[in-house]
Amino acid sequence: MVGRGLAAIVLGMMLAACASQKTPVMVVSSPYQSGQRHTEPVFYNGKHYEVSFTFNAIANVYDMKVSGSAGRPLGGTAGDRKTIESIAASAVRHFACPERQKGHIVVNSTRHDGTAWQLQARCG
Repeated sequence: MVGRGLAAIVLGMMLAACASQKTPVMVVSSPYQSGQRHTEPVFYNGKHYEVSFTFNAIANVYDMKVSGSAGRPLGGTAGDRKTIESIAASAVRHFACPERQKGHIVVNSTRHDGTAWQLQARCG
């Protein structure tokens, strides 16, 4: 009897502590472990690309790299950037986002390194 009463008091204290928390808790969900690289071939507008991404749980983003297939370098123009961002957003939506969420490119994260594009995307 005393054990049950003590358990009820402890449970009540825990619930009260949880109810008094004011900070929202964000649950991060990804089908991939944080830090694990995942690569997929993508066919877009008649061309083959290789999209690789790594989930970064701390920032809640996917660190992505889009390159041409078979080591084919990609251009670095503004038009190429728009194409790469479309490919990346679509790929992260298809391969990583929960149902009914879209892939979004993190603002100012896209950069060209001479042969491939590096960027960050998130689900939302």
